[in-house]
Amino acid sequence: MSEPLPDAEIEAKVVEAIADQLGIPKSDVTPTSEFNAICDSLDKAELMMEFEDLFEISITDDSATKLTTVSDAVRYIQRTMKES
Repeated sequence: MSEPLPDAEIEAKVVEAIADQLGIPKSDVTPTSEFNAICDSLDKAELMMEFEDLFEISITDDSATKLTTVSDAVRYIQRTMKES
């Protein structure tokens, strides 16, 4: 991406992607939502690929394993976008 997105926009896009992928209301996805509580490992892998496409970043398998909550994913995306 040419210019980093505002943090609130990143979080909104992450929440929307999760809700769409899992077929759940956005209101059910909070920063403290744990991936292992809202989806299985295949869904999580698909979400990580969606985040890569959506934000034009790369998420290694090792990093994906460490992302346990929605806020972890948002912070990782924010940091990765600022570094690129």
